[in-house]
Amino acid sequence: AALPPAVACAPGPAVARAPGRPPSRTAVTSGGGTAPARPRTSPPWNGARVRRTVWLVLALALVVVSAVRSGVSWQALTRAADSFLPTLGDFLPPGTAGTGGTLLDDLWVTLQISLAGTLIGLVPAVLLGVLAAGNVVGSPRVARFFRTVILCVRGVPELILAIVLVVVTGLGPVAGALALGLGSIGLLGKLVADSLEEVEPGPVRALLATGARRRQVFFASVLPRAWPAVVGHVLYQLDVNIRSATLLGIVGAGGIGYDLLNAARVLEFGVVTTVVLMVLAVVLLVEGLAVWVRKVYA
Repeated sequence: AALPPAVACAPGPAVARAPGRPPSRTAVTSGGGTAPARPRTSPPWNGARVRRTVWLVLALALVVVSAVRSGVSWQALTRAADSFLPTLGDFLPPGTAGTGGTLLDDLWVTLQISLAGTLIGLVPAVLLGVLAAGNVVGSPRVARFFRTVILCVRGVPELILAIVLVVVTGLGPVAGALALGLGSIGLLGKLVADSLEEVEPGPVRALLATGARRRQVFFASVLPRAWPAVVGHVLYQLDVNIRSATLLGIVGAGGIGYDLLNAARVLEFGVVTTVVLMVLAVVLLVEGLAVWVRKVYA
């Protein structure tokens, strides 16, 4: 007897599939049957992947060529490694000979320079960071423009700024504070912009859907979520400025860096060790403060 049409056309036994799971791919075998296809384990070689690979190869080639053309020899590195431990003994124990007991005063001057530089660059950096965040301004062109401004400011090192400002304002802490302030705009502005753009977009879209303005969304949703990261970035900038202020003292910006330069010139390596340990203690103190602030605002 002929089977009913519904039975004749009925497919084989259905395979249960979890909701939302895509159907498994199958491949035809030589015997005419089907076998599960091997899943792809790497992304396809499309145009974007080819471009990324080309840029990576060019960057690695540039690093290799720069290392070769710099003239650094393995013999020189070997000699430096052999003389490291004997030379390290010249820096021990720490001492204060020839400083006249002014190291603490000069360290306080360095702290004042770093604090002043951080405060000088704080307001412009926050403003530029807000304007460079695409989810805040809502215009990709405006965000890219202010990102470019921040990048241009970051392109000039603080040491060069200090040399120029020493010529303009003369020797002293003023040149160092201004140099650190300008340098803080570039780094802190980028960190603020990145923190604002990393905020979860869901609440922002919900507020925009209710008719809220960009200013209201920023103060009600974006800033409260990004505030702990912004505070941490400000303390990180202070940490960076403390170390930079030590180097700026070498070019005449005042502070403990001047004592470091004089100690190295007269071969008082014990004083060099003391200065390094003092700066290290201050940096660790600021880092501990940053960790505590993150815990409080978390």
